[in-house]
Amino acid sequence: MEKFDNLIKKLEKDELPKDEFKKCLNRLSQHYDIEVDCETLNFLGLPVKEDGDKVYLKTKKHNFKDETYCIVDIETNGNSPIKNQIIEIGAVKIKDGEIIDRFESYIYADFIPPAITRLTNITKEDLKGAPSLKKVLQDFKLFLKDDVFVAHNVKFDYGFISDSMKVVGLEELLNRRFCTVDLSRKTIEAPKHGLAFLREFLNIDIGEHHRAYADAVSAGKVLEECLKNLPESVVTTEDLIKFSSENKKNKKKKKS
Repeated sequence: MEKFDNLIKKLEKDELPKDEFKKCLNRLSQHYDIEVDCETLNFLGLPVKEDGDKVYLKTKKHNFKDETYCIVDIETNGNSPIKNQIIEIGAVKIKDGEIIDRFESYIYADFIPPAITRLTNITKEDLKGAPSLKKVLQDFKLFLKDDVFVAHNVKFDYGFISDSMKVVGLEELLNRRFCTVDLSRKTIEAPKHGLAFLREFLNIDIGEHHRAYADAVSAGKVLEECLKNLPESVVTTEDLIKFSSENKKNKKKKKS
């Protein structure tokens, strides 16, 4: 993602003149066998759009109420995408408060630590015959498109998936993203903000905790509750992304 940082930071600030945007793409094209264009960036997850002589992030003009959110959860057999791997992905797409699509898959692995089985109830037998990590990640990327990636602890889920993409020879994710842990801390008055606690606190009855699809649906319910309690200053999806991360920045300032 580092090679895209300069372009993304510019787009986060404002629209880019098309000439400047094309210069950025020419520099990026040096890293690829194909010419990088808007379609390429959309495929990688970055929601850019050309309009006349300007290029902008679609999330800067989308009202957050009209956005499509892809809420994701994963189960893994360890904490390192290099040494370990994802064993299950679950995701739901939510728009206007309704689930409009879903994704769920086991992933083949030849080892599951007993502690992971106790936590998730996923056994090695469950993964027999499951598709490979690369196949599932390819399918998931096509499912995700350039929608907003949401997770309860997005740093882990997004980071693990994106790093796993690189491990199997795919391009990492560039999707806009935010964390429902951070957002719930700012919008839901609760003593704790872990997913297990919020499920009980908000009377969410979805199914088994620590299973990817059930946890993705639960996080989606948390998101719906959060969106009811936003300040009037949050209008666009980029406003929402910025608002959700501000508490983290403020905490860092308080420590200094």
